[in-house]
Parts: sequence; C-alpha cells; structure tokens
Amino acid sequence: MKLSRLVQASVLLTLALFTSAVPAVEAQAPSSQRRDTGCGEGGGEYKDATVPAVGQTWTADFGVDTPIGKGPFLTTITFRSATEATIKVVKGPGTLTGLTQQITYSTTRLRPCQYALSWHEPVSGVYVTQVEDYTEQQVFDTIVNGTQFFHMTGKFYAGAPVKRGA
Repeated sequence: MKLSRLVQASVLLTLALFTSAVPAVEAQAPSSQRRDTGCGEGGGEYKDATVPAVGQTWTADFGVDTPIGKGPFLTTITFRSATEATIKVVKGPGTLTGLTQQITYSTTRLRPCQYALSWHEPVSGVYVTQVEDYTEQQVFDTIVNGTQFFHMTGKFYAGAPVKRGA
C-alpha cells in the first residue's frame, strides 16, 4: 500500500472515531418569556378556546372617521355563550346607531388573553374577523362587506361605553 493511501485511510478512520465519540446535539425550542395573565391556560399554542368574556359585555371604541363613515363608531358585544353573542352599534355613522344583531362566532386562542373571533352578521351581511386583546385592551377588525375589504383598530374594555365630555 502506498504511503499516500495509508495516510488517507488513517485520516478517514481518525475522523470516524472522533465524530462517533461526540455526543449528539438536539435542537431545543427557546424558552418562552411570556407569562400567563389569567386568560386561560398557559403556553402560546394555537387552539380553539372560549373567550374569557362569556357572560359579560365588552365595548369596542373605534374612534371617529372610520372606513365605515364619518363620526364615532362605538359597539358593544355581549357574550351569551362560547359561540353566541349580541352586537349592538351604540354610536355609528348614518343609520347604524342602534343596529343590534345576534351572531354565532367561532374563536381561536392566539396566546394568553388574545383571541381571534370570526362571524357573519345576518342583518348587515358583513363578515368580520376580530382579534380581541384582553391584556392590551385593543381590538383589531377585518371586515368584508360585499366587495369592500377594510381594517379598523380600537380600544376594547369591559362594561358599558365610557361617556365623553360633560
């Protein structure tokens, strides 16, 4: 056997011995920095879950001059069960004020205290996907009305609407 072949075989044998002696390393998921704030079980997994507001009324204040129209847009959502709610427009542009609809919604927990809900409003005909963040008290809506598609962001808080001014 030539010396070059002997060296080559020795190098390969040495590498094989060293790599088999090294322990295997497995990838590990990073530790979660999130803390459970009391809105359901801990962890950040995605799964269907009941919103923590069942039996309560929450207000969504989208401010003024929304894509729906000029003026304030303020709604309440009363969660009657894990899948049924009543939505009422407390203040809205045009003839929307007072519009009340019974909806059936589905929900997915995105993280502790944050849920994505989706529903169809039978009277207005719109389709809504709403992210409710109970920790940050914010609401994010994506609405499809016929061929129109728009987004709104607002404040989200428990109870009746806050009166402005005196």
